[in-house]
This record gives sequence, C-alpha cells and structure tokens, in this order.
Amino acid sequence: MTLKSQLSLLQVIVERDLRVLIKSPWIVVHRTIFFLIQLFVFATLVSQLIKVPGLDYFRFFSIGAVISTITSIAFIIGSDLFEEEELGLLDYLLSLPFGHSLFVLGRALGGALRGLVYVSPMLLLVALLNGYFSVSGILGALLVLFVLATGVSGLSITLAMLIRNENRFDIVIALAELGMVRVSATIYPLQFMPLAVQPIATYSPATSASDLVRTIILGSASSGLEPLTLLLFVAVFFGLGSAFLFKKIEGGRFE
Repeated sequence: MTLKSQLSLLQVIVERDLRVLIKSPWIVVHRTIFFLIQLFVFATLVSQLIKVPGLDYFRFFSIGAVISTITSIAFIIGSDLFEEEELGLLDYLLSLPFGHSLFVLGRALGGALRGLVYVSPMLLLVALLNGYFSVSGILGALLVLFVLATGVSGLSITLAMLIRNENRFDIVIALAELGMVRVSATIYPLQFMPLAVQPIATYSPATSASDLVRTIILGSASSGLEPLTLLLFVAVFFGLGSAFLFKKIEGGRFE
C-alpha cells in the first residue's frame, strides 16, 4: 500500500469519527454547560475563598477546565469502539484492507481532532478572560491539547480492546478519566496536593499539558520536560492499542 493510499484511508477514518460527534449534539451541549458551570460558578466561588499569595485560582482553574474537558471528550472514542464491537461493526471495519496500526492511529487522531474542535471555543474564551490574544500562542496551546487528546484516545482504545464486559469497561473508563484529571495539577496546584500523590501527579500527562498551556497563556514557569512526557504518553498507548487490536484479530480479547 502506497503512502498516498495510507493517508487517504487515514483521512476517511478520521472523518468518520468527526461525523459521529456531529450526530451526537447532546454530548456537546452537556459538556459545554458543565464547562461553563465549572468556570463561572465553581472557579469564581472557590477563588473568593482561596487567598494564597501568588496564586490566582480562577486563572489557574480556567486552564485546567479546558484540559479536563478535552480529556473527557477523548475518552469517548473507547466507548465508540466498544459499542461498535457490540453491534458487530468493529469486526467489519477490521476486515477492510488496512493495517491495525493504521486503524488505531486513525481512531486516535479522530478522537483527538473532534475533542480539539469541541474545546477550541473554550480555549479562546479562557484566553480572552485571561487577556491573552497571541494567535501563535493559541495555536501552540491547541497543539498541546491535540497531543494530549491523541494519547488519551490511545489509552481509551487500549482499554476498549482489553476489557470484554460492558459494565466493567464503563467503570474502568470512569476511573481512568477521574484519575487522569484528579491525580494531576489540572485543577489542583501540585504543592497543595497530598505528599503521597505529588510524585504521580508530577509526571501525569495531564499535568504536563496543563503546565504547557499555562506557560503559554499565563506565563507560568515550566520544567521543560512536559513535551517529552506527552510524546512518551502518546507513543506508549499507540503501541499498546495496536498490540491489543492485533491480539483481537488473532484470537479475541483478553478476558
């Protein structure tokens, strides 16, 4: 298969996932309302209660709300795959003439791109509220969000290939999403988290993405290791997603 044909197939896979999101407007409406409540009710109220020198919690939380939202959207791709498995559609898709790695890459990019399309207005709103108007900076922040969402989509695909029971899958996805956001510096400053959690939260991909976007929009300091953490996260779960998909093709899911 030539590179051109592979890119064409990749485009078709990505476009298909974008159409799925468009056909489910309730997802967009629900998470938009939740985001606005988080930002203008929760963050506003808590910022009035927290008085820490050098910390503007509303500004801190506004970035975290965008990160948590795109993480939540990216996890949906696993649910889509699980539903396709239940309907028998996944077996048909896997019978089409393209490699399993290309399929995983396309689904991960599709899940990430639809998350990016969804949260872009939210990021623009947050940038406006924080007085940030650099076009190049906003594009850089969107790139960070896209990389994070690609890794989260890969994780979600891996779980969808690994878990067979629907109820167990729903629980694991919910816990994974909760852990990704809560055990990170997405909505809580790292220095105020329990000492036992801080080492894990420090190297969380959600923390890396949050720190990078805060560096761009708020001018916060960063360690410089965040891009490496995000790229490693994407690579690991792209590889695992491909491996478990190959296992399904060869002999079914793991029990």
